[in-house]
Formats: sequence, C-alpha cells, structure tokens
Amino acid sequence: MANSLWARRAGGFFAAVLALGACAHSAAAQGKDSAAAQGKEGAPAKVRKQIVQQYGAFGPEGLRMREQLWIMPSGDPTRGLRATVFRPEDDDADENAGAEQKPHPLVVINHGTSSATRLSVAMPVYYWLSKWFVDRGYVVVVPQRRGHGATGGDLDESVGTCANPDHARSGEIAADDIEAVVNYMTREPDIAPHATVVVGISTGGWASLALAARNPGEVRAIVNMAGGRGGHAGGQPHAICGRDRLVEAAGRFGSTARIPTLWLYSENDSYFGPKLASDMAEAWRAGGAAAELDILPPYGSDGHDIANDRAGWDAWGAIADRFLAAPDTRAPDTREMASSVSAAAPAASAIETGIETGALQAGR
Repeated sequence: MANSLWARRAGGFFAAVLALGACAHSAAAQGKDSAAAQGKEGAPAKVRKQIVQQYGAFGPEGLRMREQLWIMPSGDPTRGLRATVFRPEDDDADENAGAEQKPHPLVVINHGTSSATRLSVAMPVYYWLSKWFVDRGYVVVVPQRRGHGATGGDLDESVGTCANPDHARSGEIAADDIEAVVNYMTREPDIAPHATVVVGISTGGWASLALAARNPGEVRAIVNMAGGRGGHAGGQPHAICGRDRLVEAAGRFGSTARIPTLWLYSENDSYFGPKLASDMAEAWRAGGAAAELDILPPYGSDGHDIANDRAGWDAWGAIADRFLAAPDTRAPDTREMASSVSAAAPAASAIETGIETGALQAGR
C-alpha cells in the first residue's frame, strides 16, 4: 500500500512540475515582459496563478520512521508548503498479514523562526518529538510554513514592528498554514477522524494557540511548548516586544477557544519566562478557555530549549502522556483509541527545535 500510495502522489507532484513548465512556455510564447511579470518570489506572477497545485508525496519513504517529503496546501491558495511526514512501521505489516488497516491519529508539529536564517534553514524534523508520537501510533507531519526554508516567500506571519506589534494577527496568519495542513491530512484514508493533536514550539506554539481559538473540529488537543512572540526584544533576555499586547492577544484567543490545551514552560526560559506564561494563561482562562500550565524546573543554560534534545524527555514526557490520555469532550468516539496508543507507548521523549525571532527583531 505504501508504495502504491507514493506512486499516486508522486505522480501528482511530477504532473504539477510538468504543468509549471507548460505554463512557463506559454507565457514565453506570448512574449510577456519577464521583468514586469516577476513576483516577490522570483517566479512570474501570471505563471504562478496559472498553476493548479498538486499536493502529496515527493519521493519515496526513507528508513527513518518511513520519513517522506510532501507538498501540502498553505493558508494562501496560490502557495504550497514543504513538509516532512513520519509514519508508524505497522502499516505494511498489517496489510501483509491480511488484517484490516486501522487509521492513525495525526499530530502536526509546528516550528519556530529566525529572521536572520529563516530562508536558509533546513526542513524541520524534530526527530525526538516525532519519534515520541510515532511510537504512540501517530502519523506525524512537520510542515515548513510560508517564509521559511524550502517553502520560501515572504514572512507573512510577522505583522508590525517591535514598537508596534500585532501579535494576534501574526498568530492567525501562521494558524492559517497549520489549519490548511490539518484539513488536507485529515482527508487521508489512514488518518483517524477528530483525533488530531497540534504541537507548537515558540512562535509555533503561539500559532497553535491561535488555531485553538477557531476550534477546528478535527483537532482534539493543543500542546504549546514555550509559545509566544517578540521575545529577546533588542537582543535582551526577558525583554518582550509589546508584552501587554501579547497577554491581551492570549485573552482574545482564549475567549473563543474550547479545545484542551497544555502549556509547557521552564523556570529559566529567557524568552518567555514563568511570569509571562502565567499572565498569558490567566488571560486565556479568563475568556473561558481551558489551559493546563506546567512550569518545568530549570533546564540547561536556557529553559527555552526544553524541546531541543533527549534530556527534555524527563521534563515533559510524562505530563504529555497524561494530558493526551485524558478523556475530553471534543471527540468522544476517539477517546479509547487515543488512550490505548498512549498506554502502549514506551517512555517519553523530547524534541529538537528551531530558534524564533521574526521580523519584529525579537526572539523565538
């Protein structure tokens, strides 16, 4: 099944490449002025609009947790996202044994950003966090949002300046990409309905909270790891671009969010410390939203890196296991499935993460 599925999706991708070439040839034949047609991303604007994007797998699965590159939709219908997909090893074994293949819950892991290196960064992998979920029976998707790495383009999700940031709008634009990935992947036949978990680190965590405010029906839980925006303002630890606006935006998101959320921060986080985390969680709850805030012990030289390596497993692994195994009101038909895959899982693990600063000249 895996090979045939790849063949179908890869075929769609190569068809898109051929379509792009045909569009480019057509534009050239019409004698369009190439300089006038250039868009912000370097490709002729008219050509980009003519492309009918084909999404799916890009190349074969690898040996590491069946790793595979995909192209997926973004919050902008004219632009696609690059993504890494990991899968449990049991799919082919079940098929070969003649057993009915069971759908897997999905987790979407969302990266951070560095304004200085955002276009040069490699595809996000988050190996240890991805493995943590794959071991528990999840299909893992790690999309690279607009404005980053191979996906490229403008950093649309960074709105305003450090002196005048729009943290709410920034989170919402990033959430558009996450929501597009969730909507696309939950239509796949091997993905369980209403069982998706969204995880975010740093500004990826903030974007995940923005998504929670929309209460997407396929998402059962949010895990926010050291989430926020505007940290290290002016290069200074504990300085935040628009701190009050960040707390206010958390309250705004919390006024509509009704999805269970887990917030993980460390005592020695120099970007978003315990006091800020507590203030954001309090504002979130004031609107009626649910938030489990866990302030973890000091971690290494900077607790903002709780997601960076295996040493983080002991800090957050058991907490995440318990949170994800708890019953919720979002999807009663998936409670037993989510609990069973968690109970059968091995010891908790951690993630590696990127650094976030964004166009606000601020950190993580």
